[in-house]
Amino acid sequence: MGRFLFLLVGLVAVVLAVLAFAPGIIPVETYKDRIEVEASKSLGRDVSFSDDLSLRILPRTAFRVTDLTIANAEGFGETPLAQVSEADIGVNVLALLSGAVEVDRFVLIEPEINLVKKANGTVNWDLSGGDTPAPSSDENNGSGQNVPGLREFSLGDVRIVDGRASLRDDAAGKTWAVDDIDVNVILRSLSKPLEINGSFVHENQAASIDMVLTTLRLLQDEKPANLKYDFTIGDTTTSGDLQLTAGEALSYAGPIKFNAPNLAEFAKVAGAELADAPGFDKLFFSGNVDGNANALRLTDATINFDEINAQGAMTLNWSGPRVKAGGSLNADALDLRPYMPAPATTGGTASKEFPEWSNAPMDLTSLRNVDADFDITAQAIMFNGLKLDETRFKLQIANGRMTAEAPVLNMYNGQGSGRLVVNARNAVPSFAGSIDMSAVNAQPLSLDLFKQDNLLGLGTLKFDFLASGASQAAIMNSIDGSGGFELADGAIKGVNLAKIVRAAGELQSGFNPAALVNAVTAARGADEATDFSSFLSNWQITNGIVNTPTISLVNPYFNMNGSGTINLPNQTIDISLSPKASTGENGRTYTVPIAIGGTFSKPSVGVDAQALLRGSAGSKIRDLIGGRNKSEDGDSDEGSDGGDDTVRNVIEGLFGATPNNDGSESAPSGNTAPANDNTPESTSSSDSASDSTEGSASDSTEDVAKEAIKSIFGSFGSQSDEEAEAAEPSE
Repeated sequence: MGRFLFLLVGLVAVVLAVLAFAPGIIPVETYKDRIEVEASKSLGRDVSFSDDLSLRILPRTAFRVTDLTIANAEGFGETPLAQVSEADIGVNVLALLSGAVEVDRFVLIEPEINLVKKANGTVNWDLSGGDTPAPSSDENNGSGQNVPGLREFSLGDVRIVDGRASLRDDAAGKTWAVDDIDVNVILRSLSKPLEINGSFVHENQAASIDMVLTTLRLLQDEKPANLKYDFTIGDTTTSGDLQLTAGEALSYAGPIKFNAPNLAEFAKVAGAELADAPGFDKLFFSGNVDGNANALRLTDATINFDEINAQGAMTLNWSGPRVKAGGSLNADALDLRPYMPAPATTGGTASKEFPEWSNAPMDLTSLRNVDADFDITAQAIMFNGLKLDETRFKLQIANGRMTAEAPVLNMYNGQGSGRLVVNARNAVPSFAGSIDMSAVNAQPLSLDLFKQDNLLGLGTLKFDFLASGASQAAIMNSIDGSGGFELADGAIKGVNLAKIVRAAGELQSGFNPAALVNAVTAARGADEATDFSSFLSNWQITNGIVNTPTISLVNPYFNMNGSGTINLPNQTIDISLSPKASTGENGRTYTVPIAIGGTFSKPSVGVDAQALLRGSAGSKIRDLIGGRNKSEDGDSDEGSDGGDDTVRNVIEGLFGATPNNDGSESAPSGNTAPANDNTPESTSSSDSASDSTEGSASDSTEDVAKEAIKSIFGSFGSQSDEEAEAAEPSE
């Protein structure tokens, strides 16, 4: 037994010695030509290498060659399909001992592979051999008929180490390069699975691939072949289980998933770089796909694009200068705010002030990232400050011009239609839109638009506009358009115009000013409101100035008409209203001028002091302040007792000192104490009272009177002479 073991060990040692030293004694240079021939047969290309050839037996039999070159296909120039710094070409050792060379493995070290696709669609990596004999009977389509196309070939086990590859697409005018390739490829015959797995770097993004294709023979026979793959590049991942069919063009169908959490990065890697613009941050989709090398269609799809979640069907086509997308989608919420200019901030998160228009240039280059044609139904749409309910619309984008048509538009409980066009093709973008709504709830709409919730009611809204500009401020300065609204059964919160009208009417009848102040203050309380059965207006907009020639409000206790302007660029309001109401038991009717002014952030409502001063109430106040309370026959009541002086002193106490004859001012007399004598502290000319409605009172008295009205009513603004005439009381 000991001798047997010794003999066995010795035999193994001899075999190992032979394997170790045989490569040095075998004349491997005699195999060079035969290896080149066999390698050329395997690849279908002329293969050559330098005379630096060596043989290795362990761990696997292989020839080592340097400066290996694989020729390009005919018609693709002199540049080789591949150049390899060093290669190990594995051979069948048993066949080698019999004098034959059978290549079953390639290990390519630092290869440089040059792939080309011509404008006519032909490629230099096509391994079909038109002059190659047809495959044997066991390699035909099973019907006994030989199938033309790919000749039989075997790559065996191919491994690429630290390689580089480039793809030049003449049709697209682009070239892609891949570096640091470490990939294993296994293909033992056309009828065996093709396996590829490994890693590489493209556009500085690490990538990995793992795929299995059932057989290339099925593709040759134009029969479906199954492809399973997992692919990662950067943060982007995709996987699928597809059926491939090779007809006139390669097509595919089956379930896929795609996730690009950094869409801009992936687009750059894919050669479709996105403009640096808001949105287009991330994309995920899954579903059943069918497509080809230039386009795909996705059905039963789940799509997450930025903050938009949708289901439905869509198409993508990347054969042109921009990706084209289309389809029919249903979205839970469609948030368009990332793609629109951001609204200016007011500096405080809790502020309800209307923000100033921004002068910052708007970025609408997102519209040039993709062309689109979608039919979309969304349960909610967020569009800067506006919120839309369930809405169906058609979205089209073509070379930077977006059109959104909404034949069914629901917003703020109302229904209607709308259209918006944004044209970003030029340096200065332009805008156009229209909206036609009914049964709109005014309160949430005004809150979102103007940050105020003072308007209540349901009604119609129509609006058409045109504008251009590269910033919000520029748009507001250029906007032209027209529109109108009509509300029913609503209210204006924060002011009771009926009370103010009645209070002003009482003033014209000589009501105590102290009580008047209390009445007006109460009418302007936070819990007050002006109810109306109808409130309507129409407007015209020219260069950002909104002219409202018609304003009408019908209240159970008064009617109101008016007009005015709204300055959109400056965010200011200047509207004059003329409410007409009956006061007191005598049934006298008064028309009291009301002014709405201030800004979008701080609108104010009050009696128009200047207009009221031109009426009989102004005459009354001037007479009181001037010390002359004219009787009905026009004579001064110089000898009156303390009654009128008490009213006068109350006004003086409320509104400050009154002017003396010498131009000095008397001190306020207090808001309750009566005068001790009947002599007025200030007088005017004997005809000042009679001419007061004509505006002939002294400037000082009129100024004090105006301030008196302002102090009582919190009023402001101005009114035309024609409107002032309407302020006179009528029986």
